[in-house]
Amino acid sequence: MINVSRYIINNKKRSLFTILGITISSILLISIGILFSSFRDYLIGSVKREIGDYHVIIKSDEFKDRSILKSEYKSGRNFIVYKDIRKVYKNTSNICENIHCESITYNDSLLSLYGLSKDKNILNTFKGVIYFLVIFLGIIIFFIIYNSFKVSLSNRKRDVSLFKLIGADNMFLYRFYFKESMALGIIGIFLGFLFSLILNLFLIKLINRLLYEIFNGNLHLSIYIPFLIIPILFMFLIIFLSSLMPLRNLKKYKAMELFRKKEVIYEGNIKPYKNFIYYLSHINFERGREKYKSLIICIFIFCLSINVFFLILKYGLKCLDEYVIMPDYDLSISTSSDYDLDIIAKDMKASKKIIFNSCERETHIPKKYFLNDYEDTVRVIVTDNGSNEIINKVEKIEDNGKIRHLKYKRFKGLDEIVLDGEEVKIDGLKLTDKVPFGFKEIEGVVVNLDKENFDKVCLEYSHNLILNTSYNGIDNYLDNLIRKNKMDMTYLNVKKAREITNNLVVVIKLFLYGVCALILMIMILSVINTSFSNIDYRRKEFASMQAFGLTSDRIILSLIIESLIISIKGFIYSVPFIFIINKYLFMSLKKIFEMDGMIIGVFNLILSFVLSFLCVSISMIVSHRSLKKQSLIKNIKENV
Repeated sequence: MINVSRYIINNKKRSLFTILGITISSILLISIGILFSSFRDYLIGSVKREIGDYHVIIKSDEFKDRSILKSEYKSGRNFIVYKDIRKVYKNTSNICENIHCESITYNDSLLSLYGLSKDKNILNTFKGVIYFLVIFLGIIIFFIIYNSFKVSLSNRKRDVSLFKLIGADNMFLYRFYFKESMALGIIGIFLGFLFSLILNLFLIKLINRLLYEIFNGNLHLSIYIPFLIIPILFMFLIIFLSSLMPLRNLKKYKAMELFRKKEVIYEGNIKPYKNFIYYLSHINFERGREKYKSLIICIFIFCLSINVFFLILKYGLKCLDEYVIMPDYDLSISTSSDYDLDIIAKDMKASKKIIFNSCERETHIPKKYFLNDYEDTVRVIVTDNGSNEIINKVEKIEDNGKIRHLKYKRFKGLDEIVLDGEEVKIDGLKLTDKVPFGFKEIEGVVVNLDKENFDKVCLEYSHNLILNTSYNGIDNYLDNLIRKNKMDMTYLNVKKAREITNNLVVVIKLFLYGVCALILMIMILSVINTSFSNIDYRRKEFASMQAFGLTSDRIILSLIIESLIISIKGFIYSVPFIFIINKYLFMSLKKIFEMDGMIIGVFNLILSFVLSFLCVSISMIVSHRSLKKQSLIKNIKENV
C-alpha cells in the first residue's frame, strides 16, 4: 500500500536529521565498546609477554592430548595452550585423570581476561563498567531520541489523516511508522559503527603518543564481539522504545483533521508596538507549551549531563592537585662515584640546579620539642647545603582513614640533635621555615650543615644533583653515561613523571570533552529537527503576523524571546538535579579525602545555559528565514 523507503526519501530532511542523531549516539556508545576491546587486547598481549603465553602448567612427564594446541616441556613441567581456552578446566581435569599430575598452575592473569579465572574476573569487571557507561549515557540519549521521534510524529498529523482517509487502520500505521523508525535506526547504527572505527583509530594513536610510558607499548584497534554487542543492542533498545512509545498517540489523530481549519491564533487588531513582542512571545509559548516540552527536556538533559561531566572532571583535578605532591625539580641524581656532576648540569643546560653531598642517620628527639605528630625515632637527612639549620616546614600526605594534605611546622624549638645514639652531637642548630630548592618532598628531618660539621657527621656520603631543565633526552643521556662510566648512580626523572601525569589528565579531559561534544551534537540535531518542524507548522501564523504589519525583525525578536523562555525552563529544571548529584559526589569523595567544600561550577552552569539558548534561538531563526523564500499568500492559505 505505502512504500516505507519511498516515504523516507520523500521526507529526506526529517529522515536525515534523525539518522544523524542516531549515528552520533551510536558513535558515543559503540566507541566505549571498541576502546575497552582494544585495552583488553593490550592486557592480553602484556600478560603473554610478561608472564607467558600458556593456559596452564602441569608438572608431570611429557604427554600429548588432542585438546592441546601447543605444549612446551621444560624442567618436568608442561606449558600448555588449549585449542579452546573456554575448556581449560575441563580439559585439564580430563588429562589429570589419565596421567599423574604433581601440580597444576593456571595462568590466572590471562584466564581472568577471558572471564574464566576462578579467583578473579577482569572481563566481568570490564563488562560492568561498560554496562554502567552505556546505561548512563543511554538514558540521556533515549530522552533526546524519544523526543525527536515524538515531535516528528506529532508534526505528521496531515500524513496520518491522509493515510486514514484512504483506509489505513491504526495497526497498519503502527507497523508502518515502526518500520520507518527501525530502518532509520539500522542505517544510523551502521554509520555510527563505521565512524566509531575511524574515531577510535585517531583516539588510539593519540593515547599511544601521550601515554606510551604508562602502557609501555602501543594499543591497537581491536574488536571483542561481546563488548561491541552490548552498546549495539542497547542502541536498538533505545530506538525500539523511542519509536514505539510515541505511536500510542496515533489513534488520537482522526481523518477529519485534514479538513479542519487551522486554529485562529490572533483575534482582533494586532498593534505592533514594542511591548507587544514580549506579550506575543509569552502567548506563543503558552499556546505551544505541549510542543515545546521536547525542547525543554532536551535542554534539561543537556544542562544536566554537561554540568555533571564537568563536576566529575573538576573534582578529579582537585584531588590530583591537592593530594599528589610533585617535587619542584625535573631531575634528581644520587651517586657514590666521584664524578663531576656539574658536567651533567651543563650538558642538560640546567636552568636551575643545586649540587650537594648527603648522608642518612637516625635520632631520638624528645617529645617536648614536637608541635604536631610525635615520632620516637626520626630519619635524618644531613647535607652540606647550609649553615647549621633544620628545615621546620613539613608538607606531606597522610592516610589515616581519610587522606589529608598536611602543611605544618614540626618543632617548637630544637637547638641540638644526637645522631645514632651518643656517637655524634650537633650543637647550635637553628630552625628555619625556608625550604631550599629540591627539598619540598623529602621525608624526615633535613639538617643542612656547613662544611666543617658535615665532615664530622658524614664519614660516608653520596653526591647529589637536583636541577630543572628543558632537555628532553634525560633517560637516554643518563643510561649511556652510567653504562659508559660503569657508575653506581640512581636518578629520578620527575619531568617524565610530570609529563605522564599531565598527558593522563589531557586524555581524561579529551574523553569528557568528547562525550560532552557528542551529547551537544545530538541535542543540537534534536533541537534543529524540533525547531524546523515547529516553524514549518507555524508558517500560516507567521504569514498572518506579516500581513498584520509585523516586520521580519520583530518576528525574529519574538522567536528569540520564546527561545529564552524555553532555555530558562529547561535550565531551571536541571539545577536541582545538578545540585543533588554535586552533593552526592562531594559526600562520596569526602569519605576518602579531606575536602573543604563543594565545587559550585557557576561558569559551567552559565555556559550550559548560553549554549542551550544559542542552539534553540539560532535553529528557530534559521528555520524562520527559510520561510521567506515562500509566497506570503501561499503560507496564509496553508492548511494543517
